Amino acid sequence: MKRFIIIDDHYIFRQGVKKIINDAYDHVEFGEAESVEKGVELIRNHSWDLLILDINLPGRSGLDLLNDVKSFNPDLPVLVLSMYEEDQMALRALKTGARGYLTKARTAVNLIDAIERILNGGQYINKNVSELLTNEYRGDKGENLLKSLSDREYFVLLRLATGQSVTSISLTMALSVKTISTYRSRILKKLRLKNTIQLFEFVKDNRLE
Repeated sequence: MKRFIIIDDHYIFRQGVKKIINDAYDHVEFGEAESVEKGVELIRNHSWDLLILDINLPGRSGLDLLNDVKSFNPDLPVLVLSMYEEDQMALRALKTGARGYLTKARTAVNLIDAIERILNGGQYINKNVSELLTNEYRGDKGENLLKSLSDREYFVLLRLATGQSVTSISLTMALSVKTISTYRSRILKKLRLKNTIQLFEFVKDNRLE
């Protein structure tokens, strides 16, 4: 019996992942949650073989949950299944403790391959992520500046990159407008930018759109 917990805020997507896994394994059990808070409760109170985690969650992000899991259940393997392309989030997820990273654009075969590798004690790192790891210290100015951002700042940057307003981001992340504005100011300072126009140019140049 394999036991999977899926944390994603989209119900239909969770059902699709469950069907793919059900088709691949004879005996499985599932837990599911749409937020970090409910996910933490399930992880603390039950035993799981694998956590399948989205990054873009309401309130606290999947990266926040990864940090939590490292502290109270470090042996639980985590596969991040995200809308963000590998060059936007994979390295941060892996450094935070994920055992694999997969975009939602990948196929069911890719998902089962990732699950199998992780359940067998390995990591799932596809060609794109492998190249990112190889080139991580290439000395690119934009990449080095991005590394200076905290996970929370980086996550806010990605939301700003989609054109979301500070107010919209504050509602999504369950934080005050003042807090998000502070993050935005820190981002501009760390990236050595003066205004929103320069921020969008930086986003485009570093393929964060």
